[in-house]
Amino acid sequence: MFRRLRVKLTFMYAGLLSLALLLIGAVAYFVIADNTQKLAEQQLANTTRVFTHTWALRLEHLEDAATRTAQAEGLADAVATRNDAVIRAQLADLRARSHADIAFVVTREGLVITETGASSSVSPGLQRALASNQTPPGVLRENGELYQGAAAMLPGGHGWIIAGGYLGSQQMDDLRALSTIPVQVTVLARDAQGWGAGETPDHATLGEFIDQSLRAEGAGARRLRSEEGNAIALATPLPSLDGTEAVLLLRHSLSSAISPYRALFNTLIFIGLAGVALLIAGTWFLARGITQPLSTLEAAARKLREGVYETVVVGTKDEFSRLAESFNAMTGAIRERERRISQLAFHDGETRLPNRVALERKLNAAARPERLYLAAIGVDRFAHVRGAIGYALAGELVRQLGGRLAHLAPNAPMARLSSDVLGVAFIATSEADALKRAHALIANLEQSVSLGEHVIDVHVTIGMAQPSGKEETSSAMIERASIALDQTRQRGQKAGMYDEAAYGDPARNLSLMGEMRRALESGAIYLAHQPKYNFRTGRIDSAECLVRWRHPTRGNIAPDLFVPMAEDTGHIRALTEWVLERAIADQKVLKDAGHPIKLAVNISARLLSDTDFAKRAAALARQAPHQLCFEITETAVIDNPTAALENIELFAASGVHVAIDDYGSGLSSLAYLKQLPAHELKIDKLFVQNITSSQRDALLVRSTIDLAHGLGMNVTAEGVETPAAFALLASMNCDLAQGYLISRPASLEELIALLSDDRRLQFYKQTALGASPALAPAPSQPKQA
Repeated sequence: MFRRLRVKLTFMYAGLLSLALLLIGAVAYFVIADNTQKLAEQQLANTTRVFTHTWALRLEHLEDAATRTAQAEGLADAVATRNDAVIRAQLADLRARSHADIAFVVTREGLVITETGASSSVSPGLQRALASNQTPPGVLRENGELYQGAAAMLPGGHGWIIAGGYLGSQQMDDLRALSTIPVQVTVLARDAQGWGAGETPDHATLGEFIDQSLRAEGAGARRLRSEEGNAIALATPLPSLDGTEAVLLLRHSLSSAISPYRALFNTLIFIGLAGVALLIAGTWFLARGITQPLSTLEAAARKLREGVYETVVVGTKDEFSRLAESFNAMTGAIRERERRISQLAFHDGETRLPNRVALERKLNAAARPERLYLAAIGVDRFAHVRGAIGYALAGELVRQLGGRLAHLAPNAPMARLSSDVLGVAFIATSEADALKRAHALIANLEQSVSLGEHVIDVHVTIGMAQPSGKEETSSAMIERASIALDQTRQRGQKAGMYDEAAYGDPARNLSLMGEMRRALESGAIYLAHQPKYNFRTGRIDSAECLVRWRHPTRGNIAPDLFVPMAEDTGHIRALTEWVLERAIADQKVLKDAGHPIKLAVNISARLLSDTDFAKRAAALARQAPHQLCFEITETAVIDNPTAALENIELFAASGVHVAIDDYGSGLSSLAYLKQLPAHELKIDKLFVQNITSSQRDALLVRSTIDLAHGLGMNVTAEGVETPAAFALLASMNCDLAQGYLISRPASLEELIALLSDDRRLQFYKQTALGASPALAPAPSQPKQA
């Protein structure tokens, strides 16, 4: 009959429910409501008088107890002298006698002393009331809670004693038990948010009701409409001890008031049930047309949630049929959208190759045999190739390499791990077999690639890793294969395996950087000084400062480990500034001991182009009691030569000598050597250690000395460990010698002792002349960085 669901529901509810219930309910309500409200108002007024009397008795009891305690012998003196033991005993006795929930003393200075002895500041309201001697018993707010409180002044005006009974749910239940009718008792206080904010969900309505009741004194009980239902309520103001504005709110629910009329309501309920029976009879005929389409749609939605797409067919011609059509359209759109999302989530957007997430997913889903190998295939010099051919062709290059890889290993999991790295997993019988397969892949992948009109030669490197255990994640395995790729490139190989020993424990080493600042403060990091012998003066007039770290659990940590890590993590500046400050302090000690010598500090290449550091270092150098020397490597100026040369000029202008360190060990450039305003050139120990046995090394050292002298620089030979080398350097007109023949890196005290040792200085002079002195040199040890 009706083809719209709206018409069906409207007809049934309007015709049956309205006829059966609406008229009966309205008549019954208006008959009962008036009499019920009048009776409730009268009973609530009587109950209020009982509650008010009980309230007054409780306050009188608290006030009397507080007064007797205040007059107790010795309490006033105990408060004046802050005798906490006496105060706590009296407060405990007060609480026991008066059954108070809290008791505390307020001193004349405004401090609160409780039974625990803890002191805090009194609330502003209570402080004002006590100061004005206006302390009638009443409501007291303490720590956010409400109490019935009474105060009594101590003799001599040393303070006040306060006793209070908690106005909680138990106290309200005790008051409620005195009423002859079921009533809800609440004590509410006004704060910045109103009456009872946070205590009741409808505090705004209660607040408005209470304000109206307080303005209309003597108005009696009134009707209160709130979220909790209709009630008859009466708000009575309560006296306050600390200025807190509070009321006693009594509420009597109208639903409780009309309970005597239960028989009448039972009759009404019976009539209502008869109407509902008629409603059920009417809806029974509609159920078959409504529940069947809804059940079909529900089942289809459940399958859609599980990823199963099903078409819904509804035989009706109403809203359900149109809903089914919309559901089917939505299912098709979701199917297409999930297909596109999966494509984007598991494939590289540039090449359409599977991405790292797809590879991890496949490795996690498949069993991992012990013979599984994961290869990370890196395109060598990819950034340079991409810069030459452009991003689009570079992406096409990787796509074609991925296609070749998929053809060579058709069933193996494969993906693009990064812009220039492909990954593939395969089975091999051993590491040798895996390397053999890797070289076979290299031979196929390195064949020229045609990109339109261009033919590109490709070179690849492969790093491989095996699962380290059943608990290892696919992500960790991919990471180790990528590390193996870097290790293989560093070794100059085309294919190689992951070397765990070479990789070490980066996390453990990186944790050293967090400990470095504490080590600088505790003295675990300290300076050692390796002296330099001056052939011209025949004395030791300079030394190099070398940083050392004595770790409490790891022992002596080599500078070759923590200094590069400090450079990589940005801690090198703090370390270098500490070395400069320590070197200046050591210079002062040396000067006071009668040895004003020059100290040399190594400056990292990472700091040489840092203008802020250069200014800071120059300022520190100007505070030194004697000349400082900054040792830099020749290649340190390559990255940013302009800024580096400007900072070196700043060092020189500040009176700092500049030394070129480790000359000959790197890419030596005469162009940079000519530009650097250096005062000293240090020949690397690799050339010095073999000058007595290698004619070529001796020739290189001699020519370097002549070159440096021609450029106006002094020459220091590093790694001097034998008397023969020492004498040969002297004959070559070398200026300074540094090494274990002179001294190992020494503490400040050892350096002072060495500078005062004339016998050892005489030994150096005789050795330089080629003599065979009686004094044996310091024992030779490998030099630390």
